[in-house]
Amino acid sequence: MSVNSRWSMVLTRSAWLAILAAQVMATKMTSASDGPSARPTRAADAFVDSIGVNTHLGYSDTIYRRYDDVIRPRLAELGVRHIRDGLRADRKDVIRKLNDLATLSIRSDLLLEPEEAVRIVKAARGSVLTVEGQNEPDTHPNWEPKARARQAALYQALKGDAETATIPVLVSGMANTRDAPGRLGPLGEALDLGNTHCYPGGLAPAGSGGWGISLTRALDEARKVCGAKALVATETGYHNRTAERGHPGVSEAAAAKYIPRLLLEYFDRGVVRTYLYEFADERPDPEMRDMEQHFGLIHVDGTPKPAFVALRNLIAVLRDPGPAFESNRFAFTLEGKTKDIRHVLLARRDGAFDLVIWLEVPSFDMKTRQDLAVEPRELTVVPGSRLAQAQVYHPGQAPQPMSRLDAPRTIHVRVSDEPLVIRVTPARDRRD
Repeated sequence: MSVNSRWSMVLTRSAWLAILAAQVMATKMTSASDGPSARPTRAADAFVDSIGVNTHLGYSDTIYRRYDDVIRPRLAELGVRHIRDGLRADRKDVIRKLNDLATLSIRSDLLLEPEEAVRIVKAARGSVLTVEGQNEPDTHPNWEPKARARQAALYQALKGDAETATIPVLVSGMANTRDAPGRLGPLGEALDLGNTHCYPGGLAPAGSGGWGISLTRALDEARKVCGAKALVATETGYHNRTAERGHPGVSEAAAAKYIPRLLLEYFDRGVVRTYLYEFADERPDPEMRDMEQHFGLIHVDGTPKPAFVALRNLIAVLRDPGPAFESNRFAFTLEGKTKDIRHVLLARRDGAFDLVIWLEVPSFDMKTRQDLAVEPRELTVVPGSRLAQAQVYHPGQAPQPMSRLDAPRTIHVRVSDEPLVIRVTPARDRRD
């Protein structure tokens, strides 16, 4: 997909990269049949902070021209803190919008030309969190040497100016995740962060990374460029043109289940930030002829799609802003039929834990182009220590808890193909 080739604290480069490195130190989602061991966790808010969306604020012939009445308020409603966009230095109107979004604590990753990067970063300094190389250079002929040279020029330009040297630089994301990163080769001296563009192609999130390869393989390919440095996914997502054959789409109902799972999958695999493509459907296409017009979380008239609602609610449930903190561990087991059950455990700064759990199965039939009715699983969460309380959230339905249990010894839930959040509050030691 193409983006323009065409809280407001500024972190130092070393501090920001240290945060990213800490996020990479992650516990992988484990088999639900694992024993009652205490699992290390990452902060719930680290997951929220890992979420971004692609925008096209300079596309004046699309819905993005409705910045004041649609784009800005919907971004604020969604609760996302990161956007990815691109612009040229003469687009002062876009720079004003970027700086305005920074007042909402929404920061940007910008695709910039090397010769303009320093000038734009200085003009949008309150907004810019990262800068990125050329978008998908592998779509052009004889691209490899040009992409290497352009990446080096971008890196040198930013690092050569005292005012922009702290801005982390991402390498370009590739359209072809199968072998283009390997063809580009290692560029560790010209990047701070790696990059990948893995689209599921209509499949369930844990399956494909696009181009007929696994997500694991796609991420491994991306690391051929960045090595051990942290990895960002600046594009991924689903479109809703279900008749599309080349890059299959899914229904809006299926996307509402897949997109939260997709973000959790990337976070679990150590990807420090994942930008969905994209925030809004750009142009009217009532006959659904062009898949490019149907990647958005909101419709072209500004109304939310089910995926917007599900993601907004998940962010609202899990958000927990504040300074870094050290969490305890929480031991539990899952009882029941656990095949295809996935989960990730997140810590909250008040001592509670959010267990996000779902059934990783297809929600959409790629052959019939119809939604699948997935039978929920009856599971029991058995905590390894006493609990003061448990709350169960269904973000696909509402951001408020659907049930509460006081001092439960076990928690019985029905787990489906959309994430469920179980918030557990350990009992305080009687000696406290």
